[in-house]
Formats: sequence, structure tokens, C-alpha cells
Amino acid sequence: MNSRINVMILSPLSLENGRGGEISSMELAAGLSKYHNITLIDSNICFSNNLLSKKSILKKLNGVKRNYRIKFATLNLFKKLFTFPYVGDIIRLYKKIKNCDIIYTSNFTIKTNLIFMLFSLLHRKGKFVIGHRKPMESKKILSIYNLKNRTSFLLLSLLKKRLHHHTISYHAKKYLENFIPSNKITHIIHGIDLKNFLKDQEKISKQDTLKFIYVGSIDAVHKGVDVLLDGIEKIIEDNKNLNLFFEFCGVGPLEERLKKLEQIYPNFIRYNGYVDNEIIDTHFKRNDVFLFSSRREPFGRVLIEALAGKLIILCSKTFGSIEILKNQEFAFFFHNLNPKEIRDKILEVYNLWKIDIMKFNELKELAMKYVVQKYSLSQEIEAFKNLFEELVGIR
Repeated sequence: MNSRINVMILSPLSLENGRGGEISSMELAAGLSKYHNITLIDSNICFSNNLLSKKSILKKLNGVKRNYRIKFATLNLFKKLFTFPYVGDIIRLYKKIKNCDIIYTSNFTIKTNLIFMLFSLLHRKGKFVIGHRKPMESKKILSIYNLKNRTSFLLLSLLKKRLHHHTISYHAKKYLENFIPSNKITHIIHGIDLKNFLKDQEKISKQDTLKFIYVGSIDAVHKGVDVLLDGIEKIIEDNKNLNLFFEFCGVGPLEERLKKLEQIYPNFIRYNGYVDNEIIDTHFKRNDVFLFSSRREPFGRVLIEALAGKLIILCSKTFGSIEILKNQEFAFFFHNLNPKEIRDKILEVYNLWKIDIMKFNELKELAMKYVVQKYSLSQEIEAFKNLFEELVGIR
């Protein structure tokens, strides 16, 4: 490499949201800052009252500054959030974009994509990259989600020579190829910072209780937590003599139901509420099995974190979970997302733990080795570094 290039990382949402996309933006900015000049920009759009703390954001950024925040007018209507960018902020954003060689953002809404497309036409010397981190489609063919997504893809395809695309899953890449030439799409998988997971990894080989954990939004529509709770309630009611314990971390619409179950079954269920991303590794490491009940997931960063915590995985079949876990011994898939299947799989893992603890612990070790080999943050940063340098022609 002959010189440092100017890279803008543009997060459509406020970093305080603390979801996978925002965390990835921060980690990408911090990782690339060792090689290039970074401009990090986010917005004031925030969906949650439980925000990532300022301390956690500063730690993630590791010295990288938040250069600017795009302000949107927001309107809550019928439980939907509508956003409208201020013209002055868009103009200020473009002035910063003009000084950058690479501009990277995430596919968010049709209007933000249109603004990004306009900038790519105005700033001809810049290389614009759009990351696709959301599910590419819904199972409901005629859903509003599918209509919005396909409209976005068709619009983006109008500038297929100007825009480059990044996907976090192979399935997403193949789907996007229906709209965009394959040579304009790069598949770079997520990685995670393993430092906190690798320290203090010693676990007791045999405990009196098998511990399960769920981490994520406590909702039914996307995460399937309603079915998960039905299955857990069923196994507790039918088998009160089993040494099982279920821990939940997250917030969402089903919080009240979860709190009631905690009151009814205090010896089996604990609800922690929101847990800051900076300490989530401690929750993973004190458990044995991770519960993943998503109805759709393009990748599943939380699965990688669970593997890094040395957990066996019980999970639904989504594009993301299959891509990460297919044919892995430490992954047990629900054939169908229903309470009986969840109960049966929990019992299957419980019996393995009870009967063959040596095999059970071997699977946990395999999980950790797998994520270290394939999903480290350093590998992701190196892949982005190579992509951006190739786009500006210095490799």
C-alpha cells in the first residue's frame, strides 16, 4: 500500500441502538483506522429506550471520533416510526462525502438509498459501497417488507456501474445477483472481537444444573420468542425434576410475559432485561447452551458470540444459522419452530449432558475452536481493507 485513503463509515441509525449493524460499523471504523483515515457518521434515529452506553461506544471506537450526526425529523404513527432528513444536514453530509475515497453504508430505507445514489452521481471520484445486513425477503410473498426491499434493489440496479455491494451471507449474495451483476457484489462474513471471550474460559466440567441462555429482542414476529417460551413452559410443567435453568437477556414486546414466567418458575427462569454488549460475554460464559428461535435471520452475529462463549447451539433454521452451523456437531436444529420440537430438542441436549458429559464438553470445545478459526474480527477487517484498496486501485 502506497498511501492512506479516506474512508467514510456511514451508519443510518444512531450508534446507541447497539444492534448488529451499529456494532459492526464501530468495529469496522476502529479496525480500519490502523490503515486508513476514517470518518464515522451516524444519525439521530434510535428505535430503543435501552441504548448502548457511551462508555461501550467509546470502547468499541477505540479512539475513532464520531465526526457528524445526520438529523432526521421523526414521527411515530400507528406504532411505526417515520423519518424525514433535514435538507441542511444532507448538504453538510455531502460536503464531507466529497473528501472521501470510499463511502460505506448499510441498506436501510428507500429514501436513504436514493440519497446515497444521488451522492454517488455527484461525487464521481468516490467509490460507494452498500452493505446488506437485513433479511433479503420475507416468507410472505406479498408482504410490505418484500415490496420495499425489491423496490430498493431495482432502484439500486439503475446505478449498477456506480455502486458496489457487500453481503454478510452467501444466500444474500445469490439473491442480490437477481438485480446486481455478481462482480459488483462482495461477500464478507461477520467477525467478532474475541478478546473478552478468550479470557477466563475455564468452566467446571460437571455442574448440577444445565444452563440455557437466550440473548436478543424479546419479540414474537422476528425472533419467535413466543414459541420458545411455550416450549420452555411445557418442559418445566412436564419435568419439574430436571436440573434445568433458563436465562434471558434483552428487551421487547414479550417482556411482561417473561417476567410473569419468572415469577411462576423462579427456580427455572431468570430475566436480566437489557445487558450492555460490553459485558454480554460474561453471560454467555456462565451458560452451557444457547437458544436461537429466530423466524428469519440473514446471518446471526449472536450465534458467533455464543460459539465464542463455548456454548452448544439449539436453533431454528434460518439462512444465517444454516450458513454458519450446517453439519456442525455442536448445533442442534429445530426441524420446525413449535413448542413440542423445542421441548424435545432441549431434552435431547439434556440427556447428552446427563449421560455423556465428556462428549458434551468436547462439543463445547469444538464450538470455540470453530469460531476462532473462521469468524475473528481481524479476518473481517483484513477483507474490508483489501476490498476498499482494490476499489481505489492501490492493490
